[in-house]
Amino acid sequence: MQLEVLNYERLKAQDNDEVQKLVRISSNAGIFFLDLSGPSTKDFLADLQPIVHAQRKFFAQKSELKLAYANDLEGRGYDSFDELFVQRLKLSREEQIQGTLNLPTDLQKVEANLANVASSTDAVLRDLSMLLCKSLDPPVPTAVVDNPKNPGRSNMCLGLATAPAGTSLMGSHLDEDLLTITFYDEPFLEVLERTSQEWKLVEVFENLPIVNIGDSFQSVSNGRLFTPFHRVKQSQREINLVMYDLNVGSQ
Repeated sequence: MQLEVLNYERLKAQDNDEVQKLVRISSNAGIFFLDLSGPSTKDFLADLQPIVHAQRKFFAQKSELKLAYANDLEGRGYDSFDELFVQRLKLSREEQIQGTLNLPTDLQKVEANLANVASSTDAVLRDLSMLLCKSLDPPVPTAVVDNPKNPGRSNMCLGLATAPAGTSLMGSHLDEDLLTITFYDEPFLEVLERTSQEWKLVEVFENLPIVNIGDSFQSVSNGRLFTPFHRVKQSQREINLVMYDLNVGSQ
């Protein structure tokens, strides 16, 4: 499945054609590739590889060491689905801002990289959200996204999947947040195409991240924005993910 590509620098400059393209895609497909090449994003893109290297070292640790970072609160801490060979570590944006984030030793070494990626992706998704809010007719109140000091349940999710190829890792679902951005190295995402109602695999394309509309944005826009059903399957090789969910709902 070939997603359309949006250029962040043009969106940031409020190029009318690109903004209208954002609204069209978000209202119809609800998912797109985001081209982040440009001066405002090159620094944090360079931080991704050290993070992936560090998270792989953490996920290779013994279970008892990793379970020390489990958390009962939704969207925070370590969890695993051993029968599916899936591990995740969710880092709360709120705790990161407050300076209370408890990082494993392997990730302490890339704490500055994590902070830069989290703050940068948060800003990118808030920029996109503000453009969508203001460009819809009638507009959506921007109070849902205009305060970066109110992160709500936003988080960065680090993930590793090493299941046999073709294994279903997550069934059909909608993301509950406003927007999600996913950096990935292997094709893993299948999307239910809106028109054909067929499941289609999103391939890797020039290492561009995927952005998708969440259920909260579909709700606050009164259905004018579209959130697509999607599912996750294991590729031929291990999957390394760095995701950021913009979710301003309360804990």
